[in-house]
Amino acid sequence: MMHYRGKVFRPPFEERSLLIEATVGCSRDKCAFCSLYHDTPFSPSPMEDIESDIRFIGRNRSLFKRVFLVGGDPFALPYNRLRRIGELVREHIPRIETIGCYASVRNILAKTPEQLSSLASLGYSGLNIGFETGLDDVLAFMDKGNTADEAREAFARLNEAGIPFTLNLVTGLAGAGRGLENALANASVINEARPQLIIVTALNVWPGSRLYDLVEAGEFTPPTLREVIEEEAAFLRATDLSDTFFFGMHELNPVRVNGNLPQDRDFLAREVEAGIARFPEHQLDAPIRQIAREGAPVRRTGRTM
Repeated sequence: MMHYRGKVFRPPFEERSLLIEATVGCSRDKCAFCSLYHDTPFSPSPMEDIESDIRFIGRNRSLFKRVFLVGGDPFALPYNRLRRIGELVREHIPRIETIGCYASVRNILAKTPEQLSSLASLGYSGLNIGFETGLDDVLAFMDKGNTADEAREAFARLNEAGIPFTLNLVTGLAGAGRGLENALANASVINEARPQLIIVTALNVWPGSRLYDLVEAGEFTPPTLREVIEEEAAFLRATDLSDTFFFGMHELNPVRVNGNLPQDRDFLAREVEAGIARFPEHQLDAPIRQIAREGAPVRRTGRTM
């Protein structure tokens, strides 16, 4: 039997991956917009449990080809433990080709270039990173724990080590009136980073998050629905990428699209902009927080991976 002590979250593209719990909770748990792990203190999973799970799958002739280590950010684990997990996977589940997990800018920078290269040789690939925004003042306000330049450095290290990665963006995170600024800042960093996948999610102000309290106190003004849609379109038009998949199909997104960049860039931007016509004016000019609560209609469109 597999060991799972905490909440299990995985990205949508990990639906066919073997999920092995490596940590419980989030090692930082300070981001103002997030409330996922507030009731789950961070702790590494016992190594004996991880090894037991790997051996169990190996004995049962698994057909999995990828492992995704679950927990808030398993890449926060020390290099030696990540290396040991990779070695165990190679030894007991030889069909596994890659190992992924959630990661942060901070815990990537905590690894040396040599350590990252070693992990790449063990199959670590497709790290899922909460980039969120390229604006330093927004990163500070949301207490993300890193700057845009530190993010650039982390992504450069992964590319140098040969570890492909996914970046997550939150449209609307800069607040009302700053959508275009946020879009251009995000594109600037991402064009340099060249991730294999971009996941975009519209801002939602979750009850229980610190951002919810900041909105209630008048210290943060959420953007309107129109601003969020226009920001996503502006971001797409500002991208200059050679081989990246864009995934904007999250249930919180007012217009849902996906496709390949650069070939689908203009198509995706037009489809996002066209989505504005799907909403009445009173919804377009209302804060995104209110729209998220009311469950505004969405348009499913775009191409498949």
